[in-house]
Amino acid sequence: MNNITFGNILENLLYISNQKKSSLASNLGYDISYINKWISSKHLPSSKRINEICESIAEFIVSSLTDVTYDSLISYFEIDEDSDEEYLKKYIQEKLKEVYMDETRGMSDKTTQNIPKNTHSEEFYNSASSVRPTVVQKGFTNEIYSIVNKGEELDMVLSFNLFDLNYKDRVSLGNMKKILYEISRNTKTKVTLLMGLKSGLEESDDRILNALLGINLISTYPALDFDIYNCNVNPNSTISVIKDKFLITTMHYPDGECLLSTYSKDKKLVDEVYYNLMYTQRQKGKPLCEKKTPLSMIEDQTYIQYIMNNDLRCVLGSINEFFMPPDLFMEIAERTFGENENIMNELKKINIFLQNITYKSKLKVLIYETELRKYLSSGCLHFFNTPVTLTFKERERHIEFLEEILMESKGVEIRMVDGHFVDDFRNNDNPSLYLSRSLKMSKMHPISGKNYYSIISDIKFKDMCDELFEAIWNDKRDVVIDDKEEIIERISKSISYTRIMSENLTEITK
Repeated sequence: MNNITFGNILENLLYISNQKKSSLASNLGYDISYINKWISSKHLPSSKRINEICESIAEFIVSSLTDVTYDSLISYFEIDEDSDEEYLKKYIQEKLKEVYMDETRGMSDKTTQNIPKNTHSEEFYNSASSVRPTVVQKGFTNEIYSIVNKGEELDMVLSFNLFDLNYKDRVSLGNMKKILYEISRNTKTKVTLLMGLKSGLEESDDRILNALLGINLISTYPALDFDIYNCNVNPNSTISVIKDKFLITTMHYPDGECLLSTYSKDKKLVDEVYYNLMYTQRQKGKPLCEKKTPLSMIEDQTYIQYIMNNDLRCVLGSINEFFMPPDLFMEIAERTFGENENIMNELKKINIFLQNITYKSKLKVLIYETELRKYLSSGCLHFFNTPVTLTFKERERHIEFLEEILMESKGVEIRMVDGHFVDDFRNNDNPSLYLSRSLKMSKMHPISGKNYYSIISDIKFKDMCDELFEAIWNDKRDVVIDDKEEIIERISKSISYTRIMSENLTEITK
């Protein structure tokens, strides 16, 4: 393609799309004489409106394309034939701006020989670098807050191989979601994460950290518009881009330490990187998980498929419907979903299967002691990830039934987690993970009414979740209690303490 002027490209766009200059003029709100001057290069659009004009031209051209003219335009620009309309629209917009800048710079050079070429616009004179930075830099977070303070929307794409970074940076990036969630409460925020994964080659502690980071990213702060894709990203670099605003790239040593970081507000560069990353996401990215509501989990029988599967394992990050006596199960079901007859019918099937098959089959369960105590004291239960509060008598029936299964079932193995697998996650919500031979899922923490299940779809991440469970079950003896008598004793003590508190509170109330 050998087009060197704004007018030349505009003329070719109209020709290829079979559109008239008068139609474009009407769309832009200009007289046709202006369009003729642009095409002949006798006059160019105002620099103050060039972004708006290029965007409107691109929108007009792409919206008018047929299948034939679409293919012709793809061929003209020599871009990937799989490019979608959004990518093509942005490409046209940036190409028009690029030749416009080149043309105006040439005009400026003729009259002002001693002025550097790039001084025609501050947006092309705004970049900096730093050596040995942290991966999450203060400048980047400051830029985010600057955008939020202006009341503007935040659309971010992050690209990195989380597990090739050093420990400190992994934890730092893993905790970024909390910051972004807080921001999203005040301004519209969208985050797309392109993350490379590794599987099976790390040390045991690294496997635990990496898998917990991944689960933390998919299960926390569900109200945030946050999507994760497994992509083949460069392991030695990190890219963070805020649409239309800011770009930061960081290079790393092989051991994960940051070497050099460069950031820029060059709008052309920022936009090109943003849309190329989004193109990579659409064409090559694989979503880590699929979100499902509790109702859809029950109604489309995903939940019963899980409990009917082989090799059942679970980590209870919060106490849920597991190990409830059958009558209590239906009482809570009625209280929670009683108005939905179809759901109630499905829950009856689930209850029957849990009591007659699941609790009499091979099942491995990890329960956090802190979550058990929290449940006994507060009564807050996540029944199919829907918060519901139980009375003390109901809690007592629930936990006594759990003790009964623990003592009598030969297939059910229950172990208790006393502590934290990663110290830096001490203040995070404990993860809930449900694994079987063919189905892997996690629960999102029910905040702001968003109580999704995350059905894990990426094969590599499924393997990582299996490795996580096995590493915790077999290797973390300093955190996991496997002695049945000690577990029963701890459960009994928790019930006793809660009963004493409940009785005393009742007396005080009276």
